[in-house]
Amino acid sequence: MHDARVMRGGHKRNCETAEQRPQLGMALTDSISRLINYYQRHGLEATLQRARVFLRRLFSSHRLVLYYYDLSKNGSIASVRNWPDHLTVARITSQEEIDQEDWQKIANFWNPELSHRNFSERFRKGATVWLIRSEGKLAGYGWTLTGRPIKPHFFPFAANDVHLFDFLIFPECRGRGINPLLVTYILDQLAAERRTRAYIEAAEWNHSQLTSLSKTGFHLLGVARKASLFGRTFVEWGRPKEPSGSESAQVSGKS
Repeated sequence: MHDARVMRGGHKRNCETAEQRPQLGMALTDSISRLINYYQRHGLEATLQRARVFLRRLFSSHRLVLYYYDLSKNGSIASVRNWPDHLTVARITSQEEIDQEDWQKIANFWNPELSHRNFSERFRKGATVWLIRSEGKLAGYGWTLTGRPIKPHFFPFAANDVHLFDFLIFPECRGRGINPLLVTYILDQLAAERRTRAYIEAAEWNHSQLTSLSKTGFHLLGVARKASLFGRTFVEWGRPKEPSGSESAQVSGKS
């Protein structure tokens, strides 16, 4: 655990050691590889749309919206008590537990080699993937890790805190409210296990993700970005944009 300190008002503070510096070159290579594989599987028009998202992400300010949820202070969430009959969730802690048909869908959505590497690395770190099915078919998944974030974060985690990260709903299942239901289900399970706090973040440019997560019980913590200099990473906190429409009622309850 790093001795990071959260600094607000635009101040910066080191929160990573040199050996944990982000490998931006590898991340860029992985993104390009994903686009190539996406083109081979989904065609030119879909790939151009994906490329626009990629470029917006590449040239954005990389600000992330951060949220928290006090698991020890909240009981069962209404959307879990009224859980839809057609949805089921499986909690997976190893590659061997994933059904072969499910794995083929996960791996082939992007790049099989990268998918296998990412899943293997995360399982080695003790992460859990939650698979959600609709009418028995895999609809998406999301990850959790207890006691630390999956990568150096904006602040240190306590031993009983949980990081939620990398949620994906497959295109044919989007628009049905599945993502916020999965997040809420996970929060309910973590609360039952007497975990302390849950954290999640989303890119500020990813409006669809922010809208989806505004339907969960998370509370807004802040907006921040990280920058690397001389092998160290600094965090700068900023002011979140004002919410509009239905988001304003949930700004204290986003993920």
